[in-house]
Amino acid sequence: MDVLTLLGVGLISVAAGLVGALLGLGGGIILVPALVLLLGVPEKTAVATSLLGVIATSVTASTSHLRHRYTNIPLAMWLESATVVGALIGSMVFRLISPRWIALLFALLQAYVAWSLSRRRVEAEHREPVVTDANGASACYVDHATGQTVCYTPRRMAVGWGASLLAGVLSALLGVGGGLIKVPVMNLVMGVPLKAAAATSSFMIGITGSVSAAIYLLHGYANPTLAAPSVLGVMAGAHLGAGLSRRLRSRVLRNVLIALLAVSAVRMIWRVL
Repeated sequence: MDVLTLLGVGLISVAAGLVGALLGLGGGIILVPALVLLLGVPEKTAVATSLLGVIATSVTASTSHLRHRYTNIPLAMWLESATVVGALIGSMVFRLISPRWIALLFALLQAYVAWSLSRRRVEAEHREPVVTDANGASACYVDHATGQTVCYTPRRMAVGWGASLLAGVLSALLGVGGGLIKVPVMNLVMGVPLKAAAATSSFMIGITGSVSAAIYLLHGYANPTLAAPSVLGVMAGAHLGAGLSRRLRSRVLRNVLIALLAVSAVRMIWRVL
């Protein structure tokens, strides 16, 4: 693999890390299509390489989010208990599915999430009362974009757990860390503000990605030559993305996420067809 290709992988990974930390998606939503469509990397190799970047994004972004109290730890632990189980299931199914079906599933999922988010009104960015509930997941954080204290109580915890199980399966199959499902579910279904959902997802995706990545490494799917520039680039981008996410308004983050999902879905479907 030549130097220009490795440089390209590094630059793509910086963008993936930035977007991953910004939206809590892990970066796989950028890295997998880019490796497949731009560099011709086989889908399964791209997924395995992406999961290593997902772990790097989680470690880098979570450090910043935890310091500023955007991450909801009790909620993360509840949802992650389902995601890890799903990741184990997905890792076993991974070797049995055609790369073509993986690519098509990835594109359809992105299109559906973009449509769902476009129909949802952005939550109000103002102070809200805390309602203490039995699950202990109520939380507050200071939105650095507005200076307001935002408080919330997650709802429909059982639905969130079930969605996280599916997220774990898709994380293993698609190399996206599960954030592609969990961020919209937390925001649309559970009533968690988008910034808190993204930060909480960033914390979880590293755990989920580690489960699948360990299995893929043992079976030789990951390419070490691709993995090195990917991880370094993702970490650099994630550091920038974590800081930027605190300064942008929720409406901007939502619009970026919708546009990103739509463009990536169209490009992947075009390649499959």
